[in-house]
Order: sequence, then structure tokens, then C-alpha cells
Amino acid sequence: INLVKKLVHALKYFHSKYIVNAAGIASQLPSEGEQLVQQAIHKYLSILVDADGKGKEKIVELFASAKEIIKRWTTVMKEIISNCHQWFKYILQ
Repeated sequence: INLVKKLVHALKYFHSKYIVNAAGIASQLPSEGEQLVQQAIHKYLSILVDADGKGKEKIVELFASAKEIIKRWTTVMKEIISNCHQWFKYILQ
């Protein structure tokens, strides 16, 4: 019975802390994604009208920027998952 109580407590804590946190991050992703798309559209349009011939450089910059944003999202999600696993191990011991 004590183990069941600990498990219920762990699940309640997990829900209150990590699910709400993950939901907050997940709600930010569409907005950041929309911003990234808008920036990409703007940059692509500027490439199309680029009179200096620096379109290739701008494309490289765009992909580097997208790569950094994706890395940031991945790092945050890995950290959240790692924290969840560590916390569950601690509670279930």
C-alpha cells in the first residue's frame, strides 16, 4: 500500500510539474515555428530580389538559423525528459 501511495504521489507531482511545463513549451512551439516560417518567407523573398548575387549566402544563413532553433528545442525537450526520468527513479526508490 505504501508503494501505491508513493506511485500516486509521484504521478500527481509529475502531472503538476512536468505535464504543465511540457504543455507550456508545446504551446510556444507553434508560435516560434510560425515566426521561423515568416522569417524564412521574408528571407526567400529577399533572395529572389537580391541584386548583389548574395542569395547563396543568405540561404546558408537561413539554414544555420533554423538548425540552431531546432537544436534549442531538442535540448529543452531532452532536459525535460531527463528530469522526468531522474525524478521517477528518485520517487520509486
